[in-house]
Amino acid sequence: MIAQLRSLTAAGMLVAATLAGFGAQAQTTVVIGTGTTAGSTNVLLSTSTTTNKYSRTLSIYTAAELQAAGARAGSITRIGWYKDGTGEYPTTDAQMTILLKSTTAAALPGDPVTWATEAATATQVYSNNALSLPTGTGWKDFTLSAPFTWNGTDNVEVLVDWFRNSAPTGNINWRYTAVTTASGLHATQVNANSIPTVRLAPNRPNIQFTMTIANATRGGRQVNNWATVAPNPFEQQLTVRLLQPGSQPVAATLTDALGRVQLRQTLTARAEQTLALPAALARGVYFLTLSNGAQQQTLRVVRQ
Repeated sequence: MIAQLRSLTAAGMLVAATLAGFGAQAQTTVVIGTGTTAGSTNVLLSTSTTTNKYSRTLSIYTAAELQAAGARAGSITRIGWYKDGTGEYPTTDAQMTILLKSTTAAALPGDPVTWATEAATATQVYSNNALSLPTGTGWKDFTLSAPFTWNGTDNVEVLVDWFRNSAPTGNINWRYTAVTTASGLHATQVNANSIPTVRLAPNRPNIQFTMTIANATRGGRQVNNWATVAPNPFEQQLTVRLLQPGSQPVAATLTDALGRVQLRQTLTARAEQTLALPAALARGVYFLTLSNGAQQQTLRVVRQ
């Protein structure tokens, strides 16, 4: 028993030391979607008063959108959607499952989308078979059963599976922001029966991610901006300058506005070096994420 306690104590000290070296944890909330239009079907959940008790929804939120909203690599701990309308669902008999996955795909695979295929490569992060929806309007959060790690560069696909045994007191609407069907960023389906395939749709729900992000520290002080790029905008070359170079190599990832990776390069720890950009890199806005394991920063850069 004493040996076990010593082992647990040593393990706890190792974890504490690791966390201390990595830095303090900070929580941040990012919102994607600004639309104020809301709907009770074909957005998120089948929460109209019709007989459509089943719904399945898939939505892709790009790395560029997450970065622009202020997200950095870390762990997603809660997900929320904006509830509107006068209806309520007080009966504790709904079934809801949320799955997440990181993806480099810029769009869902075809129309219709086979639910089982997408769900097979996703991670279940929430499940409740005796659910009621919180009363009132506004953001309604769901705490994940385990944090979902986001690497800061991949797109995030959100899958929601819903069934309600009863009917809401009135239509419950969910706010969304319109996307084009051709973008392949959103698919949803409602039905009175189970749903094997889901069709592309333009009404992607607004979403709120609550994230835990590691704040790197050095000498007891938080480190924020530790890298710059020049020139910006750039034409042919882009130089990275590390303001606080350490001993570890730096992983550089360049993504476009849709979250597609255009460049992955490992930089040495020296203060200044030039990226090996693709010759055919198109003009436009990109996001450069730099990480050395303890520190990370995402910079918006423009190719002109």
